[in-house]
Amino acid sequence: MFDVEPDDGAFEEVLACAVEALRREARERAALYASLSGSRLEGKVCEVLGRCAEGTPFEGAVRLVSGQRFPDIVVGGYYGVEVKTTQADHWKSTGSSVAEGTRVEGVERIYLLFGKMGGRRADFRFKRYEDCLSEVVVTHSPRYAIDMDLPPGGTIFEKMGISYDDLRRQERPTRAILNYYRARLKPGEQVWWLDGEQEPASSIVIRVW
Repeated sequence: MFDVEPDDGAFEEVLACAVEALRREARERAALYASLSGSRLEGKVCEVLGRCAEGTPFEGAVRLVSGQRFPDIVVGGYYGVEVKTTQADHWKSTGSSVAEGTRVEGVERIYLLFGKMGGRRADFRFKRYEDCLSEVVVTHSPRYAIDMDLPPGGTIFEKMGISYDDLRRQERPTRAILNYYRARLKPGEQVWWLDGEQEPASSIVIRVW
């Protein structure tokens, strides 16, 4: 049993309110927002979501979990908000682990709230999580690549012919992803990832010279 009745339309209205509030504050308090990153921005997003949820079915249900959990914010047990940022002037970043080993139990619908902190001033957007995941890249393990400008039909799931929910519920989702990339290798290419930490994120496919 969830604390709120699922209503995607109503929840997206709360997210839209939060994005507009964040944009407005970023204009009025540019220096503060220039300093926000990581957990500090997560806290700010949670605060603004809480204000926007007042008078809606989600009032009092916004909770910051953070601390290496996925997603960062849980709303009513059913909805989640993952907060991602870039210091660059574009709408791309490296996302969360494909395996989702730290996913909060019970959360069914996740949205991504993205902060573009580079450029003239901070800007914000939100999107359904699975609708902005373009590829799989590698740091120390396979992770999704985020592209907030991704057009319809361009997600990794649509390329693979499987839904996000079906893939994440598999016992070993990385196996299906590796099989997808292996089937598209060109001569001299192979798939890989490292057991140790490596930044920045790299393509899951490398060409052997």
